[in-house]
Amino acid sequence: MRASSLRTAIGVVSLLFAGIGAALVACSSDKASVGGSPDASEGAAFEAAASDSGDASVQPDVSPTTEGSSDAVFEAPAPDGEAEAEGDGASDAGPGFAEGGGFAGDCGVGPAGEPTDLRCTGLYSDWAAKTVSTDALPYTPGLVLWSDGADKSRWIALPAGQKIDTSDMDEWTFPVGTKIWKEFRLALADASSAETRIETRLLWKQNASTWLRTTYRWTADGVSDATELTDGELEVDGTSYEVPNQTECNQCHNGRLDGVLGFEAVALSSPAASGLTMQALVTQKLLTAPPTAPLVVPGDAIESAALGWMHMNCGTSCHNGGNGSGRVSGFLTRLDVAMLASVKTTDTYTTGWNVPTQNFTIADAAVTYRLHACDTGSSAAYTRSAVRTGVDGTPSNVQMPSIDTHQVDQPDLAAMGAWIDHGCDAGP
Repeated sequence: MRASSLRTAIGVVSLLFAGIGAALVACSSDKASVGGSPDASEGAAFEAAASDSGDASVQPDVSPTTEGSSDAVFEAPAPDGEAEAEGDGASDAGPGFAEGGGFAGDCGVGPAGEPTDLRCTGLYSDWAAKTVSTDALPYTPGLVLWSDGADKSRWIALPAGQKIDTSDMDEWTFPVGTKIWKEFRLALADASSAETRIETRLLWKQNASTWLRTTYRWTADGVSDATELTDGELEVDGTSYEVPNQTECNQCHNGRLDGVLGFEAVALSSPAASGLTMQALVTQKLLTAPPTAPLVVPGDAIESAALGWMHMNCGTSCHNGGNGSGRVSGFLTRLDVAMLASVKTTDTYTTGWNVPTQNFTIADAAVTYRLHACDTGSSAAYTRSAVRTGVDGTPSNVQMPSIDTHQVDQPDLAAMGAWIDHGCDAGP
């Protein structure tokens, strides 16, 4: 075993390329090895994402809102007689759409009945002023998907009088008509403003089993217009940023039973969450079965940072025991609520810590592990997160997340390395 330290992790990170990359990172069932044979099970893809650096934008207040904290007071479910989450499963236009399934405005209609212009989706009450509708509640999860350096803003609109079905706290079910938007912004070299809107994604639950997932590409000024783009776009505005196509969106979102990633229990319970947090959802009686105690990522600062990042980047859509394609590898990193008692009770630890890989191999490692205490060089999770396809000879199907990302999440890679090196010989 080679001894290493946080300085080792940071040293590796400093060698990685920089650039601006993709917005959504998806999972794949493709497998490959670093200097080894294709992996038929282990490579079932790290998902995507973590760390926003300041998801700031002008947003409406959410009232009442209590930001997530470990000592938050949780309330009982709403009294009988209040509307439940799912309804009868019939088609529902949802907030911002006109009665009868249409939408407000003079925009065109896409193949799934969606507006072809963002201004008609219900996000804005005043398009010219970019005033967000009071129906669209802002939220920022405390654990966030890595989007190759893009800053993001998020909003959710729930149908009036309905709740999110949280009877399974690990797999929420949203009422028909729910709409979720996520705006992505980049700092462009030739832009007059600090950041420019690039795309805004829409998730719209059209019936009990169908979500429309699409994106609206902003004009170069990030202000004038945003029209539907379904085929994706590479190298946006001369950067390495990639807008994913709808198929790539589905690869990740289909890893959840109801197709929503960042609006979930653990991320909204994190102390760093804001806006419509878990506590705000409980206070406003928007959950059918609220948690009876705070949900806290276990461990000290080093351990919880790594576990939280792997939960949101790898586990929420891929490496989980539900629909995630990464489940076939046996390496599970989602922080399921029943396993939050300690670091050692999490799936990340029990299926990953000092557990050899099944097929994926690192060329210069005597034995390749999923997570190897004190040795990032033989840890597949670390090694695959530290590379991108085509850079320094890295072949395809090695990098994790596997698609739609062209920039390594350097700070959070260092956080994973710090956990691997934590306590060195003994591990957590």
